[in-house]
Amino acid sequence: MERYYKNLIIRFLVILVISLNFIWFYVVLTPITIYLSYLLVGLFYSVVLVGDSLGINGIGFKFVEACVAGAAYYLLLLLVIGLKDISWIRRAKMFLLGGLLLLAVNLLRVFILIVLDLELGKNYFDAVHLIFWNFVSAIAVVLIWIFLVKKFKIESIPFVSDIKYFYERSLLKKRKKS
Repeated sequence: MERYYKNLIIRFLVILVISLNFIWFYVVLTPITIYLSYLLVGLFYSVVLVGDSLGINGIGFKFVEACVAGAAYYLLLLLVIGLKDISWIRRAKMFLLGGLLLLAVNLLRVFILIVLDLELGKNYFDAVHLIFWNFVSAIAVVLIWIFLVKKFKIESIPFVSDIKYFYERSLLKKRKKS
């Protein structure tokens, strides 16, 4: 039982530290996303990388924070850390695999949007970008989470399993007093 409380405190401290330093998601992920997007788009188009922008056929594509999808990685990390009774190594493996899947989905999204703009025009880019922004990104995170839960055979629910644990313990204490 004492081990559980120690682990719970560590998990919440990690969440607190990560939440206070959320900017690091963007510091790390921005150059990775931009450079890999440059390499992927470069397989099909002549592309120039200038700072945080890609230049293709005279059109500039500037990467803003939202292009990196830092909030999706943050949500994934919260879900993984919020799991009760799994090892830190298993958490790291889950987050690493989930993060790589998020990166792949995001790179595909960037690529599709650039191709749409170049081949069909800005209106198609804007319309599909809105769909990605409002629906596809959330669905992608959910599907990646479901995949991770199945792959790693997770039986707990982030944060809910901890609450349930405390509730059941309090019921047990009440019964013992009766």
